[in-house]
Amino acid sequence: MEILRIEHLSKVYGQGENQVRAVDDVSFSVEKGEFLAIIGPSGSGKSTLLRQLKPALAPHGTRQGRILFRDTPLDRVDQRTLAARIGFVQQSPENQIVTDKVWHELAFGLESLGVDTPTIRRRVAEMAAFFGIEDWFYRDVSQLSGGQKQLLNLASVMAMQPDVLILDEPTSQLDPIAASDFLAVLGKINRELGTAVVLTEHRLEEAFPLATAVAVMDRGQLLCTGTPYDVGRRLKTLGHRMFLAMPAAMRVWASVETEAPCPVTVREGRDFLRSYAAEHPLVPLPREQTYPRRQPVLTVQGAWFRYEPDSPDVIKGLDLTLGHGEFLALLGGTPGAILGMWTFRHKTRHWYFRWGLPVLLILQLALWFGWEYGAELL
Repeated sequence: MEILRIEHLSKVYGQGENQVRAVDDVSFSVEKGEFLAIIGPSGSGKSTLLRQLKPALAPHGTRQGRILFRDTPLDRVDQRTLAARIGFVQQSPENQIVTDKVWHELAFGLESLGVDTPTIRRRVAEMAAFFGIEDWFYRDVSQLSGGQKQLLNLASVMAMQPDVLILDEPTSQLDPIAASDFLAVLGKINRELGTAVVLTEHRLEEAFPLATAVAVMDRGQLLCTGTPYDVGRRLKTLGHRMFLAMPAAMRVWASVETEAPCPVTVREGRDFLRSYAAEHPLVPLPREQTYPRRQPVLTVQGAWFRYEPDSPDVIKGLDLTLGHGEFLALLGGTPGAILGMWTFRHKTRHWYFRWGLPVLLILQLALWFGWEYGAELL
């Protein structure tokens, strides 16, 4: 059953010589329960396309073509139905929050629709339990991390029980852990609630395994559509630059000549490598090259730094040399991570950081003690 149908949709900005065709003759449909991932390079028209599906957010410009919601032209659907049945989550976690309390934010959309109080209470409780936000249900929104705010935006939209959920790069401002958790929740919504999902996303390693269909856009046009497997094969055949952003399993598959199906997930990639290795002799990897010390381009000697005159030192007597063409990664140990977390109030609201790092430190100390003194004690 089709929920959305887009027919020959085009969107044009400007006039005359300054005219820009952001979306160019795009057609596709979204079925009930489908998870559609729309991918493409930055500036390919993905965000412009999604905003046409939510008239309240559609940018100014000239639109051509038709958008049907349950076989009814979108411009003929009443505003209340559009607000309730087509959910939209934006890129920035800050842009969609309108109240100061978590519980009120969950109820705000339902209140705006005029839903009765008992129903609001029931749906808010259901969403709080489904998204696991009971622990911060009564908090001020200002106390939430970026990942928590985006999860709250998603829960607030889902409280209205939409038929289709549209998300415009919702993880673009989240850290890797929060982004992974958010995408996992999207998969849960699609599987357990049967809500159709239309997602634009750059984290394809995690988004592709969730998708049942993929659409690739480039320069405003729809390049290809199909299952993740079909799209992977198509991009490889075309030699398109978007294939470089595909999940690692697909890129490994493309690097060898094979008739095997295109893998998408890590498990499928591992199975493909095992079957390929069983039929082809393995070649030892070449020895890693060592490079001579390069000409220094940056030298730091005896550097100290603190944020405030009375605050503790963050950098203490740092000596550092960076050579020409080098790639330097700065890593920190568990004690430094704990000190930095509490000093700058970073990640202190996540229980797995608040308790996980101290537990990790204790385990490290126990291992060190056993290594140093275990033989003597025995």
